[in-house]
Amino acid sequence: MWSIPATSRPLVDVIFGRTPDGGTASVYKAKGGAYKLVEPLAPVDGHPLTAYGTKDERPSGKCSVALGASDTETVGIVAELSEANIGKKDPCDAAREAAIRVLTTIRGGN
Repeated sequence: MWSIPATSRPLVDVIFGRTPDGGTASVYKAKGGAYKLVEPLAPVDGHPLTAYGTKDERPSGKCSVALGASDTETVGIVAELSEANIGKKDPCDAAREAAIRVLTTIRGGN
């Protein structure tokens, strides 16, 4: 997790699963059930990226995304904007930028 000390926002949280989770297909399977929000975003270097959530929290400056690392695994990324940027910036853009950096790091590009 990354955040500015002494504040709760902005925040980026990256979640790596311990077992295969079904990839982004599992997110789509939960649409209308566990997840009310399931929306594809622009892929990251050929890897699918999907915004998801039990509810749509984008108006409050929060976006959760699943980055398809393989056919059976995702990396979860949650981005929360600073209070000053809520309503001015898209939190899913921040989550996508974090996904780009995560994928670069996983590949060893730092």
